[in-house]
Amino acid sequence: MSGIFSIGISGLNAARAALDVTSHNISNVNTDGYNRQRLSQSAATPQFVGYGYAGRGVDLYAVSRLYDGFMDEQLQNVTASSSGFQTQATALSDIDNLITDGNAGLSNLMQGFYASLQTLSQQPTSIAARQSVISQAESLSGRFQSMNTRMEEVRNGLINQINTSVEGVNSYARQIAALNEQIISLNQGEGRAPNDLLDQRDTLVRDLNKLIKTDVVEQSDGMYSVYIGQGHPLVIGETSYEMTMMRGAPAQPEDPEAPSLGIKLPGTSNTVVLNSQLIAGGSIAGAMTTLNYDVARVQADLGRMAVEFSDAMNRQQALGVDLNGLPASTPMFADLTAFRTTAENATTPAGEAKAMRDALRRFAVAVQEPSQLAVASGIQAGATTPVDPTEVPGGKPSISAIWQVSNLSPAANPTLPAAPALALNYIPGNTPPFEADFGGTIVPVTQSASQAGVYEFTLASGQHIAFKFEGQAATNQTIPVTPRTGAPGESAQLDNANLLEMARLQTRPLMAATPNSTSTFLPAVGAARTGSLQSFYGQTVSYVGSRTNVVQVSLTAQEAALQEVKLKRESFSGVNLDEEAANLIRYQQAYQASSKVIQVAQEIFQSLLDLR
Repeated sequence: MSGIFSIGISGLNAARAALDVTSHNISNVNTDGYNRQRLSQSAATPQFVGYGYAGRGVDLYAVSRLYDGFMDEQLQNVTASSSGFQTQATALSDIDNLITDGNAGLSNLMQGFYASLQTLSQQPTSIAARQSVISQAESLSGRFQSMNTRMEEVRNGLINQINTSVEGVNSYARQIAALNEQIISLNQGEGRAPNDLLDQRDTLVRDLNKLIKTDVVEQSDGMYSVYIGQGHPLVIGETSYEMTMMRGAPAQPEDPEAPSLGIKLPGTSNTVVLNSQLIAGGSIAGAMTTLNYDVARVQADLGRMAVEFSDAMNRQQALGVDLNGLPASTPMFADLTAFRTTAENATTPAGEAKAMRDALRRFAVAVQEPSQLAVASGIQAGATTPVDPTEVPGGKPSISAIWQVSNLSPAANPTLPAAPALALNYIPGNTPPFEADFGGTIVPVTQSASQAGVYEFTLASGQHIAFKFEGQAATNQTIPVTPRTGAPGESAQLDNANLLEMARLQTRPLMAATPNSTSTFLPAVGAARTGSLQSFYGQTVSYVGSRTNVVQVSLTAQEAALQEVKLKRESFSGVNLDEEAANLIRYQQAYQASSKVIQVAQEIFQSLLDLR
C-alpha cells in the first residue's frame, strides 16, 4: 500500500510543481528578457519485486529555462550595432538640417556678400554702398559664428551623452558582478541554477550592449566575464572595472577638449586608454564616431572656409587704396592664417580640428569705416606722352584699368615697388600688342583666358598684374606703371578695379578638396586648389548628406535584423499564453488523477481494515 501512496504523492508533487512553473511563466509574460521555464522530470528508479521491476512514480530533477546562447549573442551584437547607428543618425540629421537649411546655411549670405560688392562697383565712392558691403560681411561672419555655435551644441551634446553612457556602463558592470556573486552562491549544479537571476544578468548584458559592444565569456562555474574593445576586461567574476571618460591628454594631447575612454585598474590609480576605433558598437561608439569624424570634419571644413576666405579677401584688400587714395591699412577680416599653420603642424586629426574650431570662433570683420575699403586699384598707368586723340577715339587712355591680382596663400603677396621702374610697351601689330619692361627686364604679357579684353603678366618678384586695354593706337607707346601713394593728383584716378578683383574671388579656386580619409582633415601643404568657396561648401553639404543617408540605410537594416532576432528568440524562449493555458489544464488533470490514485489507495486500505 505504501507504494501506491508514494506513487500518488510523487504524481501530486510533480503536477503541483508543473503548475507552479506554468503559473510563473504566465506571471512573467510581460517581463523583459524572461526565458520560459519548464519542469524536467523522469520516472523514478524502479524496485525489483520478484516478478519484475515495479515503478515507483516520478522524480523531479530540474527547472530549466529555454535558452539559446547563440541566439542571445546575436541579439547582443545586433542591439549594439542598432544603438550605435541610431546615435549617429540622430546627430547627423541635426548637422544635415543645419548646413542644408536655406535660412541657416551659408550659401545665401555668401551670394548676398558678393552681390553687395557688385553694387559698390557701380558707385565706388558711395558711403552707403560701402557700408552695405561691411554689413553683408558682418552678416556672413555672424552666420559662420551661429553655425559654429550650433555645431558646438551638437559636439557638446555628444560628449555629454558619452559621459552619461559611461556612467551607465559602470552601473551595469557593478550589477552584473553582483549577480555573478549571487548566482555562484545559489547554483546547485547542473540543472539547478537560479534561472530568474540568469535572465536578469542576460538582460543587463543586453542593456549594456546598447551602450557599448561587449564580448561575454561564461566561465565553468557559471559566472560571466565581460570584455570591451580588444579584450579589455569590464567584469571578471565578482569584480567590476570602472570605465572613465577623459579629456585631452594622454589620448588627445593636441585637443584638451577631446574626449577619450579608459579603464581604471582595480586597486591602483592607473588607467588604460582604450582605442575608440576598436569599440565596434553601442551608443558610445556611435557618439565617438560622429564626434571624431563627422562633427570634426564639418567644423574643420567650415574653419578652412573662414581661413581661406578671410585670407583671400585681406590679400586683395591690401593691394588697393581706400577712399582717400591711401594704401589700405586695415584688413577686411580678422587674420586667421596662424590657425592654418597650427593645423598644418598638428600630428592628429583632433589637433587639426581644434585649430580650425579656434579659427571659426574668431572669424570676424576687422574693417569698420566704410572709407577704409580698398575699392580702387593700388597701381596706376599713365602715358608719359599724351595719347593722340586721333589714334584713340574720344581721347581715351590706352589702359582703361590696371590692378594687381592677389596670390592665393601660401604664396607671398608683395605689392608693386616704386623701383625698379615698370612700364608697358605697346607695340602695334604684335600678338599680344604688349610687353612689360621691369627695370630693363622684358616680361611677356598674355591674354587672360577668363576675362575678355584683359591682359596679364607676373613679375619675377611675385606680383601678378592684370590690365584692360581699350583703343587701337597706331604708334608704339611706353606707359609707366606706378604704385599709388595717396598724392593729390591721384585722387581723380580712383576706380573700382580692386573691388572687382575681390568680387572675382567668388569663382576663384580658393579651396583644396578635403581628403577622403579618417587620418586627416587637411589637404597636403601646397595641394592644388580646385574649388571656389561655394563649390567647396557644396562638397561639405554633399558629404553630410551622403553620411546621413549611409547611416540611415544601415540603421534601417540593423533595426530589421534586430526585430527578426527578437522574434526568433521570442518564438523559442518567450511565453505563449495559449500553450501555458493548455498546460494548466493538463497539469490540473494530472493533479486530479494523482489525487484519485491516493483516493483509490485509501479505499483499498480501508477495505483491508474492514476485513477484520
